Amino acid sequence: MNGSIATGSTQHNIRIFVAYRVISRCYFHLPVLLFYFWVIEIGMYRIITLLAIYGLSSTFCANLSRWLLHSLSQKQVVAIGELAKALGLGLILWGTRQTEVSVALLVVAQVVGGAGFSIALSTDAGLLRQIASGDDPHLFMRVQTRTQSQMFIATLLAGTAGSLLFDYNVQWPFFASLFASLLSVWVLLQIHDPAQRPKSAATRTDAKLHLRPQQQFWMLFYSLSRAFTLAPFIGFIPFYFIMVNVEPLLFGAVLSFFTLSAFAAAKAGNVIIQRYGVVLLLTITVALMLSALLLFSFSSELAVSGIDYFITGLLGIGLLGLGSGAIRPVTMANLDVSDNSPSEQMRIFGRMERDFGLVNGLLLMLGAVLLVNWGVEALMLTFSGLYLLSMFAVLALRQRQSGPPLTC
Repeated sequence: MNGSIATGSTQHNIRIFVAYRVISRCYFHLPVLLFYFWVIEIGMYRIITLLAIYGLSSTFCANLSRWLLHSLSQKQVVAIGELAKALGLGLILWGTRQTEVSVALLVVAQVVGGAGFSIALSTDAGLLRQIASGDDPHLFMRVQTRTQSQMFIATLLAGTAGSLLFDYNVQWPFFASLFASLLSVWVLLQIHDPAQRPKSAATRTDAKLHLRPQQQFWMLFYSLSRAFTLAPFIGFIPFYFIMVNVEPLLFGAVLSFFTLSAFAAAKAGNVIIQRYGVVLLLTITVALMLSALLLFSFSSELAVSGIDYFITGLLGIGLLGLGSGAIRPVTMANLDVSDNSPSEQMRIFGRMERDFGLVNGLLLMLGAVLLVNWGVEALMLTFSGLYLLSMFAVLALRQRQSGPPLTC
């Protein structure tokens, strides 16, 4: 009888957790964020700085979840992260009300929102592992894989809806995202608290974290690959489409094409790695990502040859989606943290987000300088070279995986 009750409770928690993940990924405002900052005319340097602040805030707040876990449950920590995301959106709306724009308030909004994103993202996988722990050791992985697909669909639909809302009122996508964040908190709180491990085992943070070579490889692959995806996607590809006079509604459809491509890649990623190995997956990922960046880099030359700028951008963003879609699901599926304590798992996930945010922020700041002084094509060409070098470093690390554990 007890086993049946436990199973029923676990199934309830899994259903609620899946609902939370889907709702929390309804980023209605994301496709039009740069458009919105562009409309309020604060200047490209300020726009890119605000985007970089969000990433850097995620970086330096990555360890907040560990600190919060000293006194709160994982469910409560994730809820705090979602509330901070909602507060950040609210501050953006307040800081840009009517004709009055407060850049200082926008900075605070990005700091708060970035911190909330980092807290929620670095903790929710640990929460899933906690509520899925039981007789079935594969339950966590099944739910993890299934929710990745559903989150992609949620992002796709929300992005398209956000573009439609933006066409009617530029602030409506932000209100919709704010409502989704608050709704996700309410859904999250419906999870029944699972049995907690002893506090001393869950919150011990004084010991050094020893990373196995396999863990270091996947963490580095994740951080670098996501940074080279999101810095162009959030910061510079929207500017490219602004320059070719794409309407916000059509641009929303373009970004949805990115999400759809990423969804297809996420479904295929684990199949490739299981049948052919990680090296082939990395090779395909690098080739697709590099091709996407190079398409944007040579858009003028392609235009001279008769290929329209919009077509080049559409192909480029599709390739970027195909190249990036498998990054997170494959990393989470192959990053083995089963031998680590819950506290160590949070430190690992937090470090991944910290490293991603740091690289993303640096790329955004470098890209802003390149964009203003030399244009989007020189920017993308520089990113192409840096991305290729970083992937060579990742593959070199793969060859040294037989070395001793590294300490951080």
